[in-house]
Amino acid sequence: MFYLLLFRLLKRPSFYVSLAIGAVLATAYFWTEEMPLTEHLELTGGVSFTPYTKWMGIGGISDYPALYMFLLPILATLPFSDLYARDRSTGFIRFLMIRGKHTQYFFSLFFINFLAGVVTAIFPLLLNIYLSFMKLPNIRPDRAINNEMPLASDNTFFPELYYTHPFVHMMLYVIIIGIFSGMFASVALGAGMFIKRSFIVLLIPFASLYVINMLLSTIGHQEMISTSFLQEQATDGVSLKSLILHLIVGFILGLLLYILGAKKNVVR
Repeated sequence: MFYLLLFRLLKRPSFYVSLAIGAVLATAYFWTEEMPLTEHLELTGGVSFTPYTKWMGIGGISDYPALYMFLLPILATLPFSDLYARDRSTGFIRFLMIRGKHTQYFFSLFFINFLAGVVTAIFPLLLNIYLSFMKLPNIRPDRAINNEMPLASDNTFFPELYYTHPFVHMMLYVIIIGIFSGMFASVALGAGMFIKRSFIVLLIPFASLYVINMLLSTIGHQEMISTSFLQEQATDGVSLKSLILHLIVGFILGLLLYILGAKKNVVR
């Protein structure tokens, strides 16, 4: 069952659409924000800008990282989160129940959906990191040389790690973003156990996230806004407690909806 669902994921055009959108954003950011630095690097000896200070995940004022963060819940849910809603409408679920394979189906679907969310989120980041290292010098950030964008405890997680092991810090953010995206996909899949329309299922994490962000901004807790603290240089501050709380609540909600929905539909 696991390989059957994996094969179905690889056959879905929506999976490749999500990857393509991420790739376009990563490439466009590299072309417009990093490629023009080549001339500047030649004049300064190649120390002002590095992949660690200019990669897509660091954030900043560019439109492309902001657009990537804005679309992240949709990119994560687009590949696979509506599969159950589609399988229910086509009668494929009843076919599995008759043959006693629904348990394998539900376990495999949750895992592959989470994996699809992770892959579609980190693919553009890894692509941009690769392109960044192809053009920018692999030099560790320096607090003095790179003082135009200092990272401290109020705008990034584990700032000392950034200056001592910047690549590890970079990968840490890639992993965090991937886990968040898997969570978005899990919430959408859980909602899909109760909602028949695929379009609504895909939009639920996106809409919920921005309602939450609006409420947090209204009450003055911008440091808890995930679309901000998921960037390596957060514009509105960071909160480790908020990051952990988002993940715990998101995964509990997604799992609870999924388990309740699976039991409800199996009984039927």
